Amino acid sequence: MSIVVRVLKANHGDCILVSHEGPSSVFNLLIDGGTSTTFRHGPRQRYAGALCNALDDLKKRGQHVDLAILTHIDDDHIHGLIKAFEKPGYLGQLVKSIWFNSSRLITRHFNVPEISENNILLTDDSPETSVSQGKELETLLDDIGCERAPLIMAGQSYEVGPFTLKILSPEPRQLERLLHKWPTEVESGATSSHDNDYHLSLSEIWAEDKFKPDPSIYNGSSVAFILEADGKKMLFLGDAHDQVVAENLRAFGYSDTNKLKLDLVKVSHHGSQNNTSNEFLSLLDSSRYVISTNGSKHGLPNKRTIARIMKSTSGNVLFNYRDVITPLLLAHEIESYSSRLEVLDDEIRFE
Repeated sequence: MSIVVRVLKANHGDCILVSHEGPSSVFNLLIDGGTSTTFRHGPRQRYAGALCNALDDLKKRGQHVDLAILTHIDDDHIHGLIKAFEKPGYLGQLVKSIWFNSSRLITRHFNVPEISENNILLTDDSPETSVSQGKELETLLDDIGCERAPLIMAGQSYEVGPFTLKILSPEPRQLERLLHKWPTEVESGATSSHDNDYHLSLSEIWAEDKFKPDPSIYNGSSVAFILEADGKKMLFLGDAHDQVVAENLRAFGYSDTNKLKLDLVKVSHHGSQNNTSNEFLSLLDSSRYVISTNGSKHGLPNKRTIARIMKSTSGNVLFNYRDVITPLLLAHEIESYSSRLEVLDDEIRFE
């Protein structure tokens, strides 16, 4: 048996496929869908993106997406999934179950009127159908018999196929803050600087490093969880708030003297300095810290986050785009620290 993690090239977003390969079956878990171009891009959506290629590969193998997890509503996490639902022959046929804290689920949980403007409308590119005739995502999920989970919140634990998932975020208070009409396109990274901090040396960062938490209500609603199977543990953080995840890790009994031993951490919010503190890192013991971004937006990843991981842990930082690494280190830092930064292969396989 093996677990295979593929951190797909999702531009400045997240799109991760985790596959458990058992003796007689494969269970596929898709976490987020990246930007729209992660599915298809170019004139008339001519070219397949990383998500489209991955789903085509599953179809060739006769496999499904057994569970899709939409961590939160930011465009760089949700839009690739929406495009893959809109295109006939993809998620509409492939997905068996989904975790999605939709506006409808949230309003029902808090017993308030539904906010219909927040419902996701799928477009239909058929020339016979106008956009106004598009179908709501939740209606499509009902029509295809996709199994829906109830509202996902911290403290819950789920057995899903071969995996155990322990939820660390969001808390109800983060979901309650979503009880309003959402912006048309939620701008991920609104709390992050558009200017990068790559001119700073590691020693300058370590000498003066104050953590400023991410105030984004949308990032705060992100689903984060520990994934366990076959003696392996991984932490997938979406864009979750550092403090919420740390609080719930402590509730599970982890501390700086009883660290959570992990095989992989997907770092929150594409390496934003507002989502990874030294205090949070002190709870973890992992050899791999994965950052998903092409570095094109919001100055991410922040060098400050890389510096914290280097100082607080013995793990390496892995990137799904090679070009992100080069500017992170100053000339005099390369010899000492370049071995701590790696480019991800197409897949990480755990036997």
